[in-house]
Amino acid sequence: MATVTFEVYKILEKKLGEAEATEIVKAIDAAAADIAIQKKLEVRDELVKELASKADLLAAKAELREEIIKIDSKMKLYFVITIAVILLTNSKAMDLIGKLLGLVK
Repeated sequence: MATVTFEVYKILEKKLGEAEATEIVKAIDAAAADIAIQKKLEVRDELVKELASKADLLAAKAELREEIIKIDSKMKLYFVITIAVILLTNSKAMDLIGKLLGLVK
């Protein structure tokens, strides 16, 4: 940016004189600095919108915990059903349960 400003200064100095060229170049530098700061702020704001905050992460964590609890209860139910089906369909298992409970001698 400094080389561009210097080149503009030299051109303006030839046309307008030293004092006017200096004032114009200072105004250009100030405007360029303001624009740079504005662009940085815009980029920062866009990045902040894209990034997850702590609140977002805590909400996602809570949702995942709820899903895990649901899946865990379903798995327990499926396990109990599987064991019941195995015991009811297997005659040797029924004989073993009967012997263990003392129903069959």
